[in-house]
Amino acid sequence: MNKKLALIPVDARPVTRELPTQIAAIADWEVLVPDKDQLGFLKEPGKTSELATWLLAVAEEVDGFVISTDMLGYGGLVPSRINQDNEAVIRERIEILQELNRKFPHKKIMAFSATMRISNNYVNEEEKEYWSEYGEELWSYSYHSHRYEKTNCTDSKDKVAALVAVIPNSILQDYKATREKNFNVNLSMFDLVESGVIDVLIFPQDDTSEYGLNIREQESLVREVAKRSLFSKVFIYPGADEVASVLIARMIYALENVTPPVFFPVFSGEKGALSTAMYEDRPLVESVKGQIYAFGSYILESSVDADIVLGVNVPGKRQGDLALQKFLEEVDTQDRNIGEWILRLQHYLKKGKAVAIADVAYANGADGALIPRLLESMNIGALCGFAAWNTAGNTLGTVVAQAAMVHLQQVKGDEFQSRLLEQLTLRLLDDYLYQTVVRQEVRTVVNDQDPALASIVSAVFNKRANEFLQKLEVNYEIHNLYLPWNRTFEIGIELK
Repeated sequence: MNKKLALIPVDARPVTRELPTQIAAIADWEVLVPDKDQLGFLKEPGKTSELATWLLAVAEEVDGFVISTDMLGYGGLVPSRINQDNEAVIRERIEILQELNRKFPHKKIMAFSATMRISNNYVNEEEKEYWSEYGEELWSYSYHSHRYEKTNCTDSKDKVAALVAVIPNSILQDYKATREKNFNVNLSMFDLVESGVIDVLIFPQDDTSEYGLNIREQESLVREVAKRSLFSKVFIYPGADEVASVLIARMIYALENVTPPVFFPVFSGEKGALSTAMYEDRPLVESVKGQIYAFGSYILESSVDADIVLGVNVPGKRQGDLALQKFLEEVDTQDRNIGEWILRLQHYLKKGKAVAIADVAYANGADGALIPRLLESMNIGALCGFAAWNTAGNTLGTVVAQAAMVHLQQVKGDEFQSRLLEQLTLRLLDDYLYQTVVRQEVRTVVNDQDPALASIVSAVFNKRANEFLQKLEVNYEIHNLYLPWNRTFEIGIELK
């Protein structure tokens, strides 16, 4: 083996392009990725023909492929929501997978394609232009039309009728046509799985809820899985940006021919474990299982036979959103006990268990009530994984992949500590220091349109980061800091 994989990410952001490569590096694997300028920028699509050429050029030297068909077909996740090309053109671009399979039949291809999200606000930054006027109405139409189908609720029926009267027909038809094209492309990929071109296919549900046109599509995809008996090859669950990391980890285990580790989840609160995270459609306890199952493993009811203890910090009542500053008062309640939970995790560490932490109390950042206590009571380097970014699925998938790579190296008796520590440091700097602390501070003094945005973010973050790194007692400095999409929502950090 060359111990190399090729990745076509869903876009060029650090969490989708760099994070999978960093996770693979823990297990001493190299992941080749296209140049950033080939992957587009926000609504600007990636260069699909150049990406196909790149895939064929690197195919000889890699052992397998992990591929976003949203990038291959549309030029990225955001372009998939606004793309005007017809269905035949999109499907033709994805046919490069068949050529790869013909030329390299023994090399695995694992692919993922998002079920198109429905944003519930008027922000059109990642949507079609008309979202600024009808975004909430389109979301409500989607939610209540599906809810009426499922429940016969007359209230939803009345709301759909009212919304149809408000939303211009041209806009409603355009949106439904865009969804239909996206769904048909996804449906066509079952043939690629059935014919052996794609070994594993994931349909992550990007920013979802209990009802909606996307859930209706998901239900159809689930039926297709059953119809074709592809239960072990096609997976459908909430997520998006973490899928490349999960599939990279899954493929490495398959190529190394090592049995995947099994997990024992430990939740900081019973009620929170059963709550449904924002942007997802199922209880957090089921989201944990979904991410582990997509990796190729399962959970146990006891820690005795588990390889990895997965500490999951959950909200007391309901997940908050730090980026939107919503539902914050429902997180740190008496319905959970962080102190007792940390003691349990320390107990497992003392027993020699591998322990990882997925902090999903909030969307879009780490729990400010947890991190200071955690750093005071535990050496971060003792963990085999940590994350707290974006959605619950993003965080959980990242931590499962991190912990799996650490386990692989431990099984083989190989070195991993320095690469892991850098990974944990990056996640704390990004998920906690930036997303939870600095982003809130910066947004009080500057908006995303300010030409001084980057310099203000850099000044505030670097001051905080120097103090934070000293507290962590790690030997890293900030080498580079940047805003991948010229906005405060996400940040790029490089360490030295």
